[in-house]
Order: sequence, then C-alpha cells, then structure tokens
Amino acid sequence: MDDLTRWRSKQYNGPLLLAEHDSERAVSVLVSIDPLNPEPWLVSRVVQALKRGGVVVIPTDTVYAYACSLADRDAPRRLYQVKGIPAAKRLSILVPDIRTASRYTRDIPNPVFRTMRRVLPGPYTFIFQASGEVPRIMLRKRRTVGIRLPDCPITLGILAELGGPLLTSSVRAGDDEFVLDPVVIEEASDDELAMVVDGGRLLNEPSTVVDLSGDEPLVVREGKGDVSELSFLN
Repeated sequence: MDDLTRWRSKQYNGPLLLAEHDSERAVSVLVSIDPLNPEPWLVSRVVQALKRGGVVVIPTDTVYAYACSLADRDAPRRLYQVKGIPAAKRLSILVPDIRTASRYTRDIPNPVFRTMRRVLPGPYTFIFQASGEVPRIMLRKRRTVGIRLPDCPITLGILAELGGPLLTSSVRAGDDEFVLDPVVIEEASDDELAMVVDGGRLLNEPSTVVDLSGDEPLVVREGKGDVSELSFLN
C-alpha cells in the first residue's frame, strides 16, 4: 500500500469536530472558489465555518493546507487531531500582514523585516523564536514558530475577512508527498472537516523554509520561494 492509499484509508477515532452546533456532526463540503477573483460570498462562507470552530482545507500559493482560526483556543488541538499528528509536529501561522507576524515572534531583526516586506506575500515560511502569544500546545517540544503570508487571493481574502491569523499544516500523503487535488482531499476527509475549498489542482511546490531562530539564518528547505531574493542570507 503506497502513502496516498494509506492516507485515503486512514480512520480518525478522536472526538468529532463541530462545524455548526455542538449537537451536530461536522459535514465536509467541497466549495469551489475562483483562484484569481474569489467570490466574496463564498469567502464569507469559509470564514463562518472557521468562526464556528471548524477545520477547513484551503489552497495557498504552494500546496493545500488544513486551517483553523487561531482565535479559537481549541484550534491547535483540533488541527493536530484532524491531521493525525502529535503535538510535537510543527504547525505554521498564516498572517494577514507582517505587523501581525510580530505578535507571534520574539524579535524580527531589521534586515529580515525589510526583506519580508519585499518578498511577502510569497512562498516562504520564516521560523522565529515564539512569543507568549503562541498557543502552549505548539511549544511542547520547541520554542519556535513558522510564519507564512502566502500570495494566494483565496487565502488573503479569508485572512482579511476573518480579521486574524490562521493555524495551518500542509495536507500530505507521506513525508515528501503532498495531496494536491481538493476532490481527493474531500473524499478522504471522513467528515472530520467542516469544508474543503477547491481552488484548483496545485503543483508540488512547497514553500521555502528559512530558520531565523538561531544566531545565523539557515535554509531548511529550498522550495518555490527564490532563495536569492533573501538578502539577509548574503
């Protein structure tokens, strides 16, 4: 059995996620949104699911990701549960702007801040020392946090209407394989998702990850983002 088949057959045995009311089971719904000109009423529908505590799947400028509202204190637990991973695994915070990013980091050096202003929104994940605003469950095995500001109209529309950050983790079939077809994601969801946003089939292009939590910047993964654009590495 390959990784994708194993992922599709996975069963979730934890508590059910509640998207509508506490007495109702979450029902996964596939919602198609124009990837270039997102329909506002459909974006609002996604935001309402997030505000009700649901976990949704959204497209980004790289791959599809599980997402929930960071304003919900139970959000990290739900996301770990849906993805079926332990709390030791890293989650990322999607922010609507760099100013919001500074709330969740202990320090953004000026050269890094200037570069972020130039390359974001874009396909980069920046890892920083976490501030006290980051949920404790995410800091059990580390004191760092990944920050993303993706160049994706759907995601940016959701962030703007939600008025706050999203907690996210990529949809994977294995360590090095991403699930890029929203129809496949919805079919395999087993009703644990409130919604799957169809923004089209994506390419296998994960974000470039740069660790800025230590004394020197470290490129953890070269992905879609052009490393040569990161002037603080030179």
